[in-house]
Amino acid sequence: MDRVNLSSISGGENEGGAESDALEAEEAGQESGPKVVDRRRIWMDEDRPADAAGEPAEEEPVFRKPTYVEELEKKVVTAEEKLREHICRLDRESADFRARQERELERRTQQARKEAVSAFLGIADDLVRATFAASESRSDPAKSEEAFESLVQGVQLIQGRFFQELASLGVKPFATKGEKFDPERHQAVRTIKVDDPALDGVVVEELAQGYVLGEEVLRPSTVAVGKFSRPS
Repeated sequence: MDRVNLSSISGGENEGGAESDALEAEEAGQESGPKVVDRRRIWMDEDRPADAAGEPAEEEPVFRKPTYVEELEKKVVTAEEKLREHICRLDRESADFRARQERELERRTQQARKEAVSAFLGIADDLVRATFAASESRSDPAKSEEAFESLVQGVQLIQGRFFQELASLGVKPFATKGEKFDPERHQAVRTIKVDDPALDGVVVEELAQGYVLGEEVLRPSTVAVGKFSRPS
């Protein structure tokens, strides 16, 4: 029977115990040793903006517009500037056009006035000569009757010339006596009693002649209208 080597057994136990003691000492040394802190993490946290609770806010992702979007935005801005310039140019051209039209209208109106007035200046000269001849005839009573007849003839000639000038401008008189009263062509200033019921509402007297310019009534005629009253 072999003898067991107790020293080897105890030695093995001692070696196992030593290894166990070494592991425990290592773990104890790790727990009781200095604590290592990663400063890089601290500085990164300090650089981050803090939220309302004091905790470092998470970094927001940086959004960058696509290149084609930026190009489209630039084109839109350029188009808007060109549109504003075009609108301003149209406004200036419209204002200039209106000013030219107003000046042209004023010029034509002034020209028409000159032509209309110049046509009656000769008639004014005839009236001046007629009144002068009438005043001269007073100095010679023997020629007063002859001068009066000459004055009447001269006035009739002037009247004819006056209506000729009106006709050249498109102005013509119109007769109203015997027509049914029309408020667009007649201006009644009084009524006259009539015995004939057919004359009721009819123009029986013309006090001032009316005139038309083309188809438009330039001045209505002043008239008296008949009024029939049935016997009671």
